[in-house]
Amino acid sequence: MKFILGISGDLINSKGVPCFGEKSLEKIYNRADIDLVWMDPNITEISQDMAAKFDAILLNLPKATKKTVERSDCRLKIISRFGVGYDSVDIVAMKNKNIIVTNTPNAVRRPVAVAALTMIFSLSGKLLLKDKLVRSGSWSERTNHMGVGLTEKTLGVLGAGNIGSELIQLSKPFFGEIISYDPFLSREELNKKGVEKVELSELAKKSDFVVILCNLNENTKNLIDIKFFKQMKDSSFIINMSRGPVIKEKDLIFALKNKLIMGAGLDVMTIEPVEKDNPLLEMKNTVLTPHALCWTDECFADIADEAIESILNYKDNKKIKNRVN
Repeated sequence: MKFILGISGDLINSKGVPCFGEKSLEKIYNRADIDLVWMDPNITEISQDMAAKFDAILLNLPKATKKTVERSDCRLKIISRFGVGYDSVDIVAMKNKNIIVTNTPNAVRRPVAVAALTMIFSLSGKLLLKDKLVRSGSWSERTNHMGVGLTEKTLGVLGAGNIGSELIQLSKPFFGEIISYDPFLSREELNKKGVEKVELSELAKKSDFVVILCNLNENTKNLIDIKFFKQMKDSSFIINMSRGPVIKEKDLIFALKNKLIMGAGLDVMTIEPVEKDNPLLEMKNTVLTPHALCWTDECFADIADEAIESILNYKDNKKIKNRVN
């Protein structure tokens, strides 16, 4: 029986080709023992029929739940997430069925860190506002919209893991000080990265820019709430490159409306795609991107390579990197 690999159909672009390019798939095309099947791009959850059909799934947006793998004819052996986050996969259910789950932390390390810096520069330089000045014929108003310099400012990094560590290294030439809240790293470990370890409340109080880079789980859902915002400086900015629900969105909206903070850069939202009536869309002190700021041709090719490597290593009985369960 051939090994059947299903790939999320939402990774096909409007031209009908993989958004990460064809080169990453050559390793699959050259294997006579593997069949590749593109899945329906409109599915939101992996069905039991799909779990009975595929040995492996390269998974983008659809969810893989407990229900997905409940049937006795479940054939699925490995789910390789296209990206670093895996909150869309029921890790416990997969472990109970001996289904391996992997992600691609190395491929996104630099791109997400660069995207976080892009948000910082956009907010500090008032990029979108100044673009609008030019397009609206308001060139002469530029003296009324000074940006914010960074050399004497403090960057607060919430989560100093893989991506957080990369952001810390990239940010050192720009900021006067970098601090971090990460309950999984000791003071000594953070000192080696060149940052000061602080508690969450201290991160809020000291930071001029807070960048969220932690995983979404039961402990981090709604971690950033009104209490946190009330401790922040009214001149500060918050940037979320993690998952939308880490921030309690209604509290963020309140904080922005009432000028508890200066602004926000969000690459992720609580509901994606964002609702058309979401108040954040009307706020001029926000920069909003569709969970795609780090997406480049290089980034996606690297993600695909890393995700496919995990599947091939499983098929060939080799060591599987980036296993999360």
